[in-house]
Amino acid sequence: MRLIDTQSDPLRVVEFLEADIPPYVILSHCWGSEEVSLSDLATRYDDAKEKKGFAKLVSSVRQANRDGYGYVWIDTCW
Repeated sequence: MRLIDTQSDPLRVVEFLEADIPPYVILSHCWGSEEVSLSDLATRYDDAKEKKGFAKLVSSVRQANRDGYGYVWIDTCW
């Protein structure tokens, strides 16, 4: 399972094996134009930051961190 680390800056995707999956929150939302993909985060981070969906992604990750979660699963990034 691939999850976004809520404490990383820049955002970092971490892959876990099924037996090692930590607690996480899920962001599922209405998709808009310019959503950020896993590929964007992994290989085109500077371009990802320019997409409309990046602010939504960062906001969700920050909120999860404030709520005590170390990881987020987001449907546009998988």
